Amino acid sequence: MEVYCRGIARIRHKDTGVIYDIESDELDWDQVGGDERQMGPALHYEAALDHPQLGALTWGLWEYPIGIENHHDTDAGGHEVVEDFDYGLEHEEPEPDEWVDYDVPSNPFSIFMDSYRQTSLLLVDHGKDDGRDLVNRLVFSHLVTALEAYLGDTLINAVAGDADAMQRLIDGDDELSKEKFTLAEIRKDPDLVERRVREYLRAILYHNLAKVDVLYNIALSIRILNLTSNKDDLFKAVKLRHDCVHRNGFDKNGNELVVFTKTFVSETANVIRSFVETIENAVRVQEAM
Repeated sequence: MEVYCRGIARIRHKDTGVIYDIESDELDWDQVGGDERQMGPALHYEAALDHPQLGALTWGLWEYPIGIENHHDTDAGGHEVVEDFDYGLEHEEPEPDEWVDYDVPSNPFSIFMDSYRQTSLLLVDHGKDDGRDLVNRLVFSHLVTALEAYLGDTLINAVAGDADAMQRLIDGDDELSKEKFTLAEIRKDPDLVERRVREYLRAILYHNLAKVDVLYNIALSIRILNLTSNKDDLFKAVKLRHDCVHRNGFDKNGNELVVFTKTFVSETANVIRSFVETIENAVRVQEAM
């Protein structure tokens, strides 16, 4: 799932009556919160804009249960919303041939640990205490990316190698359970169902840790977020990586981030490594059962 936002918002100033137009590309959506409820995580997404005439404006969207838009709300700060954006949640469709040539590695844990060791050496040799240092940010971003790759490849391998896990995923995931194929399609391609499951798993955004937690739970009965006491640090790392990759180290308000000190990056690397090691152990136990 991803947030979509289209069109324009037209807001009338409460005092002057002047109507201001805001384009959808002026908004930048982030996951800003979440909590655990009876049917799994509830996620809160928000886009905030500091308008020169209207002041603080926010658009909020809540996902609960995972994959379902529960509620959305526009806070215009007391001004009148004449016309609002068309915004909500939608499924992200992968390109038809996007994963044709992709072979999932058989050893995602070894690949992650190799990345961890190399980036740790790079940080020691070339990192700086300055929280704005480029090398520090590059190491930080790569570690979060390595985590995403591990989560995706490990889940795909586990599901592909276990018919029961694949069936649980097909039955329990809201999107997969709605898939329908004709007899002609199945006759033409006996591997159609398995291929569609792999394509679906490859299209998941694995930095959405709450969504990934649900998928691991459905397929493997492993709640990965329950395996760590550093859940908040992991969510923070994902958000900071977004700022590094998409804003070159600035937050959505244009403020330069200075948190990426050598110590901070090293501590985050250890949190991520510990998280991966714990998941790997849980997956191996599950496979041995």
